[in-house]
Amino acid sequence: MPIAAFYIGSYSIASPWAGAPGAHGAGVRRADLDLESGEIVVGPTKSELNPSFLARDGQAGLLWTITEPEFGGELICYREETGRLNLIGRAATGADAPCHLVIDRDRGLGFVAHYHGGCVAALSLGDDGRPQRTLALLAPPGIARGEDRGGAHARPHASLLLGQEELLVTDTGRDLVLLYKIRGQGSTGAFELLDALPLPIGSGPRHVAHRRGQDVIYVSNQNSSGVSIVARVSTNEGPRLELRGIVSAPNLGRAQPAPSEIALHPTRDVLYMANREDNSLSIFSVDSATGGLAAKGCVDVMGRNPRHFGISPDGGYLIVANQDSDELTTFRLGGDGRDATWTGRRFAVATPTAVCF
Repeated sequence: MPIAAFYIGSYSIASPWAGAPGAHGAGVRRADLDLESGEIVVGPTKSELNPSFLARDGQAGLLWTITEPEFGGELICYREETGRLNLIGRAATGADAPCHLVIDRDRGLGFVAHYHGGCVAALSLGDDGRPQRTLALLAPPGIARGEDRGGAHARPHASLLLGQEELLVTDTGRDLVLLYKIRGQGSTGAFELLDALPLPIGSGPRHVAHRRGQDVIYVSNQNSSGVSIVARVSTNEGPRLELRGIVSAPNLGRAQPAPSEIALHPTRDVLYMANREDNSLSIFSVDSATGGLAAKGCVDVMGRNPRHFGISPDGGYLIVANQDSDELTTFRLGGDGRDATWTGRRFAVATPTAVCF
């Protein structure tokens, strides 16, 4: 039977600063998804302190995670061997409470966002994926296009690689989307701020979704709900970011939605966004020519506080990490990805925070 392996991150200690005061997870857990039945078999656990986000290079057999204590934090690399994780190396990120992780294997770099630490750390990686040292702490500017946003705390929440030479960063606190140039690689990496796009105050940009080869980026608005559509455009002055619009997200009306993860279907023109508080999943169709969004529906995630979700590589299943109900719930994706149907299955995992295929 076809199987897709994936990993689950979970808060292991009470984390009021991260919105998980009742955390009691085990760390990083391996699991297998049966692509025919949707059944999940949860496997071995690697104990770790609050592994809040994960990144994986399945072909190389490497998995990275970050620890999110209140003070400090680390980037960790493991090698997958016979279903278990063996430590390759770990390094301090240089700031407090990491919350998001992106790995650039081609350039030998890792980017770690620190919501409470107020910066994105850029770390060099060895050829084996081992984190080496922090090269820079990228702090969002206080002024963007003449607008003073310095009265709010910088709260970087996520980053995203654009092509081979650019990094996009969301700042939830100052309502900014930032574009950086990446120069060099590994220990010679250097970074230049190219543009800072101010979103409407109170938007709260959190996570981002982007399809390789396209210039449209989708941003989940944590504090105002809905999706900001941002385009990267070329100008005589260089690359710039442009707000194309903000689209309301369908929801179940149970509470003011607080969007978290946002992701595109791997092969179809469909976008998904999880809504905490409302405990729902919004579904949009994507116009392949313009990047515009059209709301297609909303489903109950059948759990509480959907902090994150992952989509299987074949595009057949979506797995939701319901942090406050201590479970994963699985949905079969049909109708060219526009239909998400609960399989009826729940899988117990304490305080899950991330799903990574």
